[in-house]
Amino acid sequence: MEFPLFRGEGLILIGVGIGKNKISKNLGTLLNKEMKQNLVQVINIGVAGGNPQSTKIGQCYLVNRIMDAETDQGHEINSLIEHDLEEKSLVTVEKGITDGGDSYPELVDMEASAICAVSRQYIPTQQLAIIKIVSDHMDLEKIDLSFKTIAGLIEHNVPIINKFLLDFRSILKSDHNSKPAMN
Repeated sequence: MEFPLFRGEGLILIGVGIGKNKISKNLGTLLNKEMKQNLVQVINIGVAGGNPQSTKIGQCYLVNRIMDAETDQGHEINSLIEHDLEEKSLVTVEKGITDGGDSYPELVDMEASAICAVSRQYIPTQQLAIIKIVSDHMDLEKIDLSFKTIAGLIEHNVPIINKFLLDFRSILKSDHNSKPAMN
């Protein structure tokens, strides 16, 4: 596989990078292999640009709707667990937005629609979660998005994300005898 992969305690962490291109091949290969052996949930945790009117830099959001700007393909994700995360919609784009993104109402990223499209071939959407931390207000030319900055944004949200992950994982364990219909 062409991406970093780490295993431990029943989890697999993969680094898929930025953009849709590699996701179909890499995530599809991994899911195809894992579906034969395990119950699977896909959780994407990453950064996104946010509209300054509806998001706050450093804030963590659970994505409930995704639209691909290139294909107009949409995805709905309905979480089955109670959680404290604010939910937002997201648009997946091909290139980073640098003009302030006034035409995007909430969140923007470069991979969520591909993660959704690939995952839906293997699992029901109830086993998919996308969590985004706002790294910028789509003004990339004005800010520093260094590794240190991104790591700090993620580190600040680890307790919130960890709670969500534990709760999300519990639905798979409690539902393992009944398989929901594929969406």
